[in-house]
Amino acid sequence: MSSLIIGLGNPGKKYALTRHNVGFIFVDKFLKKYPPFETVQKVDYLLYSTIAEGLEISLVKPLTFMNQSGLIFNSLYVVDPPLVVYDDLDLEVGKMRIRPSGSAGGHNGVKSIIEHLGTQNFPRIRIGIGPKRSDAIEHVLGRFSDEEFSIVDSVIDRAVEAAIVIFKDGIDVAMNRYNSLKLP
Repeated sequence: MSSLIIGLGNPGKKYALTRHNVGFIFVDKFLKKYPPFETVQKVDYLLYSTIAEGLEISLVKPLTFMNQSGLIFNSLYVVDPPLVVYDDLDLEVGKMRIRPSGSAGGHNGVKSIIEHLGTQNFPRIRIGIGPKRSDAIEHVLGRFSDEEFSIVDSVIDRAVEAAIVIFKDGIDVAMNRYNSLKLP
């Protein structure tokens, strides 16, 4: 499996800590734990290279808006499917789900990636931001309460661990270890 991780989000300070930017928050936390030794900015993405637990890992933040996330593949060549980390409105805060493949499930960023890769067969870590309490767009572009963010922050710590497990031990081991996670 590739050691490429794509964290989905929207660029710009306006969206920095919104629910829809969980993928970007994941990348930031990963790089805080395993500082990058190289950062490259392209027109449509930021690429970070790091060493984590002895593994060479590249992390990407698309600089396109969420619904055009797949555009990064116009200039980012991938051999193996990337691990994609993103928010999931259908999972409650405190949960995450790891899957080896699947549909977009209504997530426009994932839909764009599927369209550009031409396949649904890429691993993913979905981090819960639900349940929505209002209009879906308003919810995903809204900010977490302090209590919610504290929980999501802990889930993202586990997601960083899970990504390492996926690359070292395989996705089945990671699913068995982390899919039952439910933080209060």
